[in-house]
Amino acid sequence: MKKINLSIIIMLVALLADGTWQAADARTRKRKSTVAATQQATAPKIRAVPDSALTFTVGGVSFTMVFVDGGTFTMGAAASDKQAFDWEKPAHKVTVSSYYIGQTEVTQELWQAVMGYNPSWVNGKGNSNYDSYHSDIDYGTDLQRPVEMVSWDDCQKFIVKLNQLTGKNFRLPTEAEWEFAARGGNKSRGYKYSGSNNIGDVAWYYCNSGNKRLTDYDMEKIFSNQDYNNKIIKRVISNRCRTHAVAAKAPNELAIYDMTGNVWEWCQDNWYNYDGSYTEYGSNRVGRGGSCVNPARDGRASYRCYSGPGGRDYVIGFRLAL
Repeated sequence: MKKINLSIIIMLVALLADGTWQAADARTRKRKSTVAATQQATAPKIRAVPDSALTFTVGGVSFTMVFVDGGTFTMGAAASDKQAFDWEKPAHKVTVSSYYIGQTEVTQELWQAVMGYNPSWVNGKGNSNYDSYHSDIDYGTDLQRPVEMVSWDDCQKFIVKLNQLTGKNFRLPTEAEWEFAARGGNKSRGYKYSGSNNIGDVAWYYCNSGNKRLTDYDMEKIFSNQDYNNKIIKRVISNRCRTHAVAAKAPNELAIYDMTGNVWEWCQDNWYNYDGSYTEYGSNRVGRGGSCVNPARDGRASYRCYSGPGGRDYVIGFRLAL
């Protein structure tokens, strides 16, 4: 089966922001203005912060980095995983050194504190800088949502400024670091998703990120059946599937939140196949974790996609490493 580009996945649900990832008819499908139903209420939770974690403050905004003790793990999908695609295989042993990773995805609040603006779509009543199905919907302002509409290149600019402000060496995680942390590091319990075998416990994804609960969709069928594809597009739009505040779901074994769902997360790495083929994909960068518009299948710890470093979308964000 053909490898799936992250931009293609998002294009299939017609929620793209700019010309780079714009579905052919996206700008013709503006919908009649309505006010979205109140976002699913989530009671505030006290985050579990390990003693080994580090907290930094920039412009009055604090964020936490969780220590991940290095180790060796099996990266990629097991041969027995019936949901796995070819580009998640073969499973192979990888050793990573110790590092820190963001306890949450980078929030709109932190991005704004560092960069002085907020690029996100799901930010009050849309974002006038980008054409969007959602531009007529008032989501209310919640700067604890993950920042989105940021390309891999944008993330590098953010990191340069953050390092200037802190004197540290923040970066994007490597793909191996990302997966090791998502699996729970040396404390892994072997979950299918990051922190649970029940995706609803740990993630905002297609079925639970909108106004009503939806039945999950079939990614294989999306590619083979245009009528089915169109039906899913309509459901995503009408249900207002969207991002939610970080850390509203349960954490994984390392007290890290949202490594499954909410927004895709950029990794530092260029895309390559585990079987060794590489050059076909050039400068494309890896995306991990699934998002609020993707099915459960895409939220598995081994699932991986790619996109060009300049691509932006309202379901692509990132988390930091150190």
